[in-house]
Amino acid sequence: MSLLEDRYRYVLRLLPASYRAEREEEMVCAFLEGSGGLSDADNPRPRWSEIASVAALSLRVRLGGAGASPRFFAWGEAVRLVAVLGLFFHAMMSCVWLGDFLRPPGVFGSPSVDYRAALGPAGSVERLWNIVQGLGGLLWIAAFASLVRGRPRAAKPPALLALALHYGIAFPSGLANWDYDKIVVLQSLLFVVPVLALVAGFHRDAPRMRRSPWVAAAPVGAGVLLYVILGVLGSTMRATLDWRFWSWVWPWLGVSGLACLALLVASATCVWTRLRVPAGRTPSLPLALAILIVPVVLSCASFLTFEAVDPISRTMAAVTVGQLVALLLCGLTLVVLAARTMPALPRVTPSSP
Repeated sequence: MSLLEDRYRYVLRLLPASYRAEREEEMVCAFLEGSGGLSDADNPRPRWSEIASVAALSLRVRLGGAGASPRFFAWGEAVRLVAVLGLFFHAMMSCVWLGDFLRPPGVFGSPSVDYRAALGPAGSVERLWNIVQGLGGLLWIAAFASLVRGRPRAAKPPALLALALHYGIAFPSGLANWDYDKIVVLQSLLFVVPVLALVAGFHRDAPRMRRSPWVAAAPVGAGVLLYVILGVLGSTMRATLDWRFWSWVWPWLGVSGLACLALLVASATCVWTRLRVPAGRTPSLPLALAILIVPVVLSCASFLTFEAVDPISRTMAAVTVGQLVALLLCGLTLVVLAARTMPALPRVTPSSP
């Protein structure tokens, strides 16, 4: 065995054992034919483009699409569900952000002064950038609608642009203050994970999903309803100013709190459905929810502080601890459910010489 062949076989270890057993010899021969007849004295190495292609193939095989082994298909469906559920949440929240941006003065107790004057001077770059930031939520809505309408390729550019715009808002001057920026980094995982799942899970072998236009419009309806609920709560909060009560509610009203609440409800529904309807169990949904719990736990944990001295801050810290405990318990339960229904690894059948 030549040095280059040995190195190619080492790179091919990125592939699942079952796939490697069937295709390794064929792939090694193809790589060696394209190497130009290099000898060991040349200290040959696989090209970076070849390593990248093997890594991409490995990801595509492990997140299986149509015709893949049941275990790889289950993982692929879980990652694709992460993308769908995550984009749904961000599209819904985008409606809330757009509502705040376009809200007329005086609605839900907003200031009577036209706050849009704070966008900057007319015709300035500052004003243009602030308007782009305010309308950037439309990208999440477009990405979700494209995805559920069966156009995953069209969903990826707006999702990536929305993620880039989010980082432009979160880090306007780069990583300048790590004590603050590490909190923003943890909270940004809520946006990063669904976009990564979209890019990785919806590859060329992934099955196409095509839902009705009503499904594409669902986050808009949910977002409008959520905007009204949050507006009423905000008006009530400003009217009562009883922070002894609102300190129990406030941790649930941010992006992390709403994501936590949504995941707790979804997890409880998933567990209850599994117990009530044993037939048709698949590991994809509990696995997807378990994956989504990870960034939400990190995001909620970024708000946790044990240096609170006043009763209101202590109450909010206690609520955050309760959120983390509930999420971890749900995550553990979902992992157990997924593991019990996960198909076995495909058998390794060595290729014939």
